[in-house]
Amino acid sequence: MEFLKFEFKRLFSRPFTYIVLFIVPLIFALISSSFFYSFSESDLKIGIYTLDKSPLSKFTVGVIVSLFKGGTIKYVNENYEKELQSGNLNAVVVIPNDFTNSLFAGKKTMLKYIPSPVNTELSAAAYLVFKKMFEDLSGGPFFNPKVLKEMYTASNVPAPELVTEKSIDFSQVSATSMIFIITMFIGLLIGAGLITRDKEIGILKQLTLSNFSIFHYLIIKFSTSLILSFISGVLVYIYFLLKGFSISPILVASFILLNATFYSSLGIFISSLSQNTLTSNLLGSTISVFFLLINGPFVNLSEIPSFFRKFVELLPTFRSSYVIRTVQFFGKSTNMLKSESKFIILSITMSILFLLISLIRLNFTFLPDRISKESK
Repeated sequence: MEFLKFEFKRLFSRPFTYIVLFIVPLIFALISSSFFYSFSESDLKIGIYTLDKSPLSKFTVGVIVSLFKGGTIKYVNENYEKELQSGNLNAVVVIPNDFTNSLFAGKKTMLKYIPSPVNTELSAAAYLVFKKMFEDLSGGPFFNPKVLKEMYTASNVPAPELVTEKSIDFSQVSATSMIFIITMFIGLLIGAGLITRDKEIGILKQLTLSNFSIFHYLIIKFSTSLILSFISGVLVYIYFLLKGFSISPILVASFILLNATFYSSLGIFISSLSQNTLTSNLLGSTISVFFLLINGPFVNLSEIPSFFRKFVELLPTFRSSYVIRTVQFFGKSTNMLKSESKFIILSITMSILFLLISLIRLNFTFLPDRISKESK
């Protein structure tokens, strides 16, 4: 415990630690809450599920769908939820059973918009576009049944209003990604520099020669990175919580801890293999940026090769974001940890493997020094 306190004292004596732990997460959180990332319109796939089976409804909806000839909009059946969860559809618009009657009576209709938990940034952008389009079309001839089927109606026909299920707030769409991305960054960057610095200044060699347990040393380094990574994720979660982000704290904290464990162990693994801080920091930064780019906000996962997508879906950052978004959109929170047990076990197993390899690496590195000391 004393060594752990000493480790934290060393870390917080450097200004760089405060920048990485506080300034960088704050910048990421501010940027993510202000901007959406851009996607090509050709990547957008919207499903139409209609509950109104009347001939007039089919005709009206058919006119709208026929305007989109590039496959952007298509009809789907009642199993659309699976398509959303797999990422094959970015969103589904559900047409109510009273759509035609309300439209032809000049009443405002409600269309339900259900986004996908995969590539949610694209779903959010589509929602904003469609919502604005419907607002602009309201009162015009587009949804006027007289225009659609040469039928008489009032001159001002309100366009359908687009609403989301469970009052989803798209202003917080990037919150889940940012929480786990910051956790990843802190775990990797802090962990990747802990051991190499001790190698360079000779502390690790002195500890080895004094018969200090390499196992205890590794656990202390891992615990330091884990605690800082977990705290950073919680701080970002609190920031979004104050801005209206609403989800189970226990569920979020559990996945923050899982991410902190995985990426801290990966950082320690990188640090144990590196000979100097330049190498470890370069590797840690490169891997962090790579994981950031493939996490979802910047890459449309629906368009990448299936074998690579499997790898991305197993990353704790992506999987955690996916789980939290699924809870947001579909309300399945009680048994989510149980349903993700295989993924959780895999992540913990990989974390243990990273630490075991690091332990073996350090033991072999300093074994000659111990043998030389004992022979004297």
